[in-house]
Amino acid sequence: MKKSNSPAVTIYQIAEHVGMSPATVSSVLANRHVERRIAPKTVEAVRAAARSLGYVPNMAGRRLRAHRAATRQFDLAIFTSFEAPLPLVGQALHVLQREVDRLTTDDTRYAVAIEMFHAGRLGEKPALMDADRYHGVIITNTLPEDDAFLAEARLPYPAVILGRRIANRCCVLEAPDVVGRNSAEVLLGQGCGQLVVMHGRQLTHTTQNRLEAFVETVRARTGCEPVRLLAEGLQPFDGSRALADFLRSGGQLDGLFSVTDSLAIGAYQVLKKNGLNIPNEVAVVGVGDNEMAEFFDPPLTTVAGANDAMVAEAVPLLFRILKNDQHLSQEILAIPPVLLRESTKRGRS
Repeated sequence: MKKSNSPAVTIYQIAEHVGMSPATVSSVLANRHVERRIAPKTVEAVRAAARSLGYVPNMAGRRLRAHRAATRQFDLAIFTSFEAPLPLVGQALHVLQREVDRLTTDDTRYAVAIEMFHAGRLGEKPALMDADRYHGVIITNTLPEDDAFLAEARLPYPAVILGRRIANRCCVLEAPDVVGRNSAEVLLGQGCGQLVVMHGRQLTHTTQNRLEAFVETVRARTGCEPVRLLAEGLQPFDGSRALADFLRSGGQLDGLFSVTDSLAIGAYQVLKKNGLNIPNEVAVVGVGDNEMAEFFDPPLTTVAGANDAMVAEAVPLLFRILKNDQHLSQEILAIPPVLLRESTKRGRS
């Protein structure tokens, strides 16, 4: 699903809108207002006008100022948090580098970097607002605090947001409710009646949606509420510890939905240590299709997430923005498949 493009807005239109000179507007939008001693009220007025008019910087103009025509270089980056699992970033980097290799010529070069930030603190990253640092970025694995920052910030370069819905941005995300609903239907279809959903303490927009959709589907189909099992983080040992504590306290389950495959890995270990057969006593569904998922014992049923589909849309979208030098406000939804494997096929050893 895609929303229509918006026409480009120039600094001259913004200058006319606020009654200031184009030079002042240009300095503010390039984040050079401090060195040029522009008053804070003026800065806010320009930024407010840019937000309301939907301005995005003219990348072609900046490249002409920064590079000789014969040696143009595009500096690209993928932004992700330190705390998040890396499979999505790895996929994005692979596809981005493949496209860079295809497009590189004698007079057009590309540099690709991975930039890390602490979850919830994207706005604190040094040089984030430097107009000359990047030509385009892909941003993923943000928390709501980061999303609130992105909704207000005027990044001085094009950005494609993975896995989030943010107004007036280019966003590529998992279709809402699909993962949680499909996971619930798989477990309910296997006759599971004591359902547990495991999630991390820090919920992104995507994992929050998976959790809520699962709970709502179970409630609608059974009239019962699944148990919500909190893991401190998203690594296998976090899932192992959370499930071990649950079982020690007398908790019971015959169906487990883990909002990430990494948590499911830890859950497998605990279930086996407690003598619980997968899937006949506890059926398990994960999300993300970890590269090792089909080699689990038994192979893990997973809703693939939408990583492949999202990356396949996000990378070409970023290059379209760079090539056409135009403002895009677009939302693309990716629908993930369900990969049924032995962890939910009851009646088989």
